Amino acid sequence: MKNTHYYKAFVAQTPEEILRSVFKKEEAVLIAISLNNGSYIEGIILDLTEDSSHNKSVCMLSQNEDVLFFNTHNIVLITVKQPKKMVVELSKGAISRPLSSENENLTVLQLKRWLNNEKSLLGSEIKEFNIDDVSLGELNNRLNIQDVFTALKSVVDEITKDALGKEAWQGIDTIVLQQEDKLQLNCQVKTLTIAIPIDKALPENLSNILEEKLLQIL
Repeated sequence: MKNTHYYKAFVAQTPEEILRSVFKKEEAVLIAISLNNGSYIEGIILDLTEDSSHNKSVCMLSQNEDVLFFNTHNIVLITVKQPKKMVVELSKGAISRPLSSENENLTVLQLKRWLNNEKSLLGSEIKEFNIDDVSLGELNNRLNIQDVFTALKSVVDEITKDALGKEAWQGIDTIVLQQEDKLQLNCQVKTLTIAIPIDKALPENLSNILEEKLLQIL
């Protein structure tokens, strides 16, 4: 096996947890399921539901285009046939994004130039978007910094739609990004500090979280 170091980040999970993660993926992921009656199925999950008695049912499309229905309690084994598509979920966020992103190229210099060019989108009063306290050695970290900036940009656009929001945001001229284990925001003397686990998978609803926390401190 080559280039499989990321497997070490995978963590044990129940079959139901894996099924939920596979079902939530926008991109179809091929899996194999062994049932307690000896059946073996390869295919993709079409639906996953729970009834009033907490029985969980699965609807699955096989590679032969058969549509199969069974309960999760009949599952003996789940095999993820395309783990590279699921590295974020299988590592529970320890790997920050799908491995396909490794094909992207973003050097430290390119990131700093990009931030310098883009920071005006956060408002003409923003003088600096500081990332000195964040490790830039890993590509995923650099890509995550871009994603944080993009999420913050959408939040600022929303907040500054009215005069009151514009006035509040004009009190910020410096944004500092820091590496921390828990996402938190702090505002002191025109400086907004965003502490975030930049080396982990970013929350899917990052914009909503940033907006909620920002509204609390502005």
